[in-house]
Amino acid sequence: MTIDHHAALRRGGTVLAACLTAVLVPALTASADIDPNGGMLRYPDVSAEHIVFAYANDLWIVDRDGGQARPLASPPGAETFPKFSPDGQTIGFVGNYEGDRDLYTIAAGGGVATRVTHHPANEQLSGWSPDGDLLYSSNAFTGQARLTEIFTVGPKGGMPTKLPIPYGANGALSPDGKWLAYTPHPRDFRTWKRYRGGWASDIWLFNIETYESVRMTDFEGTDSIPMWHGDTVYYLSD
Repeated sequence: MTIDHHAALRRGGTVLAACLTAVLVPALTASADIDPNGGMLRYPDVSAEHIVFAYANDLWIVDRDGGQARPLASPPGAETFPKFSPDGQTIGFVGNYEGDRDLYTIAAGGGVATRVTHHPANEQLSGWSPDGDLLYSSNAFTGQARLTEIFTVGPKGGMPTKLPIPYGANGALSPDGKWLAYTPHPRDFRTWKRYRGGWASDIWLFNIETYESVRMTDFEGTDSIPMWHGDTVYYLSD
């Protein structure tokens, strides 16, 4: 396993946003009354064939080679955090349709979204497991709103399975499903840029089979949003 401590994607978001802007803004300007801004394209995810992203509270999909973006899900309510399944055929996302944020899935080719979770607490989608389950965090059972646990659930719903760590967020499973990269707590949407206090998060690794844990980063600021590429873990850092 290779841990790339110097590969924090400080510029990755900027590069991807610029690429999305170049590909998508011309396609989204079909109406003279609309002037999209590339800075409004959020939460992109990439499969072998497509890019999915959130724009104006809807999900859009476009070919990786470019072309016209087309709306994927646009019922009343916001859609965020789209993530492709391992085979690229299904997209999981967080939808706010019934007064609460829950997990949904939709075919990459479009169609009717399927509701996956039903708990009144909020869920945060992190991605998919290698065997095709949704990987997410939620504060549903912790008793404290600021603490979350990491779960998996099948794409058709059912009871979730808690991963064997006390608390966690921003989970990402290695391609072989043995290692979980995560942060012990979430603080990604707080306005604490360059924060250096005790709530700053590090990346931890946890072996699902042996229960071995490894603290991967020890930067005094925030490290977050880990992502696997082969045996290498990339992450965001302040």
